[in-house]
Amino acid sequence: MSPRITVGLLAVLLALGVYVYYGAPPAAPGAGVPGGAPTPKPADPSLDLWTYQESDIQAIDVQRSGQQAGVKRNGEDWVLTPSGEPADRLRVNSLVFRVASVKATYRVPEGGNQAQYGLDAPAMTATFTLANGGTRTLTVGSKAPAESGTYVRKDGDTAIYLVSNALTQDLERIVTEPPRPASPTPLPSPSPDAVGTPGASPSPSP
Repeated sequence: MSPRITVGLLAVLLALGVYVYYGAPPAAPGAGVPGGAPTPKPADPSLDLWTYQESDIQAIDVQRSGQQAGVKRNGEDWVLTPSGEPADRLRVNSLVFRVASVKATYRVPEGGNQAQYGLDAPAMTATFTLANGGTRTLTVGSKAPAESGTYVRKDGDTAIYLVSNALTQDLERIVTEPPRPASPTPLPSPSPDAVGTPGASPSPSP
């Protein structure tokens, strides 16, 4: 091999070595490592409607189609409003878990037409009373295409958000299926053949 070619190859190898050692960009976390996790995507704070502790939620009032119903705390339990009947604690606590921290999946760009999203004549309005005496309001519009969520507004904000259908359906059920405790299932009555007459002696065998 020509000395000139050998020197050229050595120069190329040396340049590659210098690049790898000094100039190559750092590998992404997890890159090249079997099972390495990708870098998590940072949360978008613009999708947070609000965040509270569950204990901050003191009452929930829902208006839908001219009807109104709700629940409010009564010590460690909940009661229905306005009747004051006991409420199903498990079901209400499940709803409170959802409404204490509400995060949207999408925010409509500014200038969205309220009527286009069913918010010019809202289908439902939910008001949450807080421990500090304040309130938060969720105005509910129409469902998104393909049932991918429901459009809402918070308080007096004109911004339009898309939230999960599960949240709005649970709020709707406060009116359509109030969270009353389940009635205990009555025990079946014994059949007459299974119950002997008190004090009766068994018939003697023939």
